[in-house]
Amino acid sequence: MAGDRLPRKVMDAKKLASLLRGGPGGPLVIDSRSFVEYNSWHVLSSVNICCSKLVKRRLQQGKVTIAELIQPAVEATEPQDVVVYDQSTRDASVLAADSFLSILLSKLDGCFDSVAILTGGFATFSSCFPGLCEGKPAALLPMSLSQPCLPVPSVGLTRILPHLYLGSQKDVLNKVCAQLGLWPLGGAGAGPGGGPSSAL
Repeated sequence: MAGDRLPRKVMDAKKLASLLRGGPGGPLVIDSRSFVEYNSWHVLSSVNICCSKLVKRRLQQGKVTIAELIQPAVEATEPQDVVVYDQSTRDASVLAADSFLSILLSKLDGCFDSVAILTGGFATFSSCFPGLCEGKPAALLPMSLSQPCLPVPSVGLTRILPHLYLGSQKDVLNKVCAQLGLWPLGGAGAGPGGGPSSAL
């Protein structure tokens, strides 16, 4: 139960900066933000475990392990301390048990002896220590428009590109799609009323 959880270890930005400046042998730093946010700007030498519905579900179901997610970037030669950050979490005790970060932290606890969350997340760290970050500052790039790990009801089609939309089977069967002349691609089959289908 949520009330029975032990307090989560935390690390502040100053302590992480000190460890990073200490050279080799520092902690494994994991960025749990979306790939777009990570790719734009992140803590030096951090590894991204992308915050997505797919990764969350696969972690919950045990279909992917932490070792598989960090393997290309990390050689597990000896036990390491781990520091995880998201965009701006200040208090890990208020995280919902089914949030991506909570699930990730619990899986990391099973693999590493010491797992801490960065207080204030990337927002605090990057504002205090921009020299220990790589990429382009957020002021130069738009923030992520999506929140892939937040539970949201189906809101219909999502426009990806001018002529590309993302939706569910329910959206495909919706008469509005037919009126707009939108048809499914790939394995979704023919459009409503026998309309065209494009297979890639």
